[in-house]
Amino acid sequence: MMNLRLGLLAFCIVGSAQAFSADLFKVAPYTLKHTNGQLLLNFQLNEDKKLVIEDGQKIKRSFEYKKGIHYQTELGKEECGVSKDLRIRDTGTNEVVFTKNYEGLSCTEGSRAPDYTFGFISDTQQYKDRHEAIAQVIAYHHSMDPLQFLINGGDVVQNGQKDEQEWIEYFLGGKAYLMDVPQIAAIGNHDYRGHKIDYALPKFFQKYMRWEGSPANGNLFFEMPGFQLVIWNSNVGDLKSDEEDQMWTWLEQKMQAAQKSNTPLIFVTHFPVYSSSLNKFTSFAVMKLRRKLVPMVEKYGVKLVLSGHTHMYERSFKDGVHYLVAGPAGGRVNKPTFKNPYVQKFDSNALTFTKVKYSNRTLKIETFNQDNTLIDQLFLNL
Repeated sequence: MMNLRLGLLAFCIVGSAQAFSADLFKVAPYTLKHTNGQLLLNFQLNEDKKLVIEDGQKIKRSFEYKKGIHYQTELGKEECGVSKDLRIRDTGTNEVVFTKNYEGLSCTEGSRAPDYTFGFISDTQQYKDRHEAIAQVIAYHHSMDPLQFLINGGDVVQNGQKDEQEWIEYFLGGKAYLMDVPQIAAIGNHDYRGHKIDYALPKFFQKYMRWEGSPANGNLFFEMPGFQLVIWNSNVGDLKSDEEDQMWTWLEQKMQAAQKSNTPLIFVTHFPVYSSSLNKFTSFAVMKLRRKLVPMVEKYGVKLVLSGHTHMYERSFKDGVHYLVAGPAGGRVNKPTFKNPYVQKFDSNALTFTKVKYSNRTLKIETFNQDNTLIDQLFLNL
């Protein structure tokens, strides 16, 4: 029998929308991946409408939706091999204003996890045209090999709390993939910008990238097919000492549990551990990560750390651990300011999308630039 944990995992979204009323939506429907396996449907309207959300023939919610309000609805957990259709219907005209096909992960007999693909980007923040370029690359790869989910490594927008319109522009820039691929987001330093940090989630990040009851410190933990995924808030320099201690304790507990169960763990955090960029804005956090995080990932056998922030693509290797730093997916590119002794691959001009194929405890990691040119490749045994 298939492992029960795999049967409860959320499904991937494939294909293109058969119907979509662009004028109706201020924020087009997109999904977040919940830590409990649910998919969460999000959208905003440009006008008041009574809509019915249908999952196949089953009505999930019928409601009078108001313009400008951000709505979030649970779509439920899916079993492997079960395909479903989502429809949003205008009850006044009976018109289907949005529809999407959902296809579950393929079932696998025994304990082996199914093969599947996910993606990684970071720093979508600043320029809509650059985000649109990477969005087209992501959409292309999703059409060829559907992504189960996409990780955004943080700095989703430039000024996370200063102007909510930046979030609207983010969804417009990424519409080529955001309607299709469930999102998982880490918190970057720019996602706090304009917000007095009070050790809680910034309100706009919470609104668009989290859900009611999500951890206030921004950390997330997922049981994925074949591995565990930790999303960790690396803005620890802004925490009080006892709050920071709790963050490190939680992280080590997750790593200890993964090692004990012989389950691979992938770690995602906005600030990179090793890079060719070190300046006054990041040196404190980076040095703390080197001092505290590196011994932990080495001790507990973590093989892959994903980060962003520096706006230059870079892959490093040290003592059995691969550290991959995404190029920007919307921000400006940067030049190196520091010599990284562990660098294996470097590209300071590329906007990047990284595609990760999981198969039988092995990762095929491919990174593409804004022209959809393969710039780096790595095979990693977990």
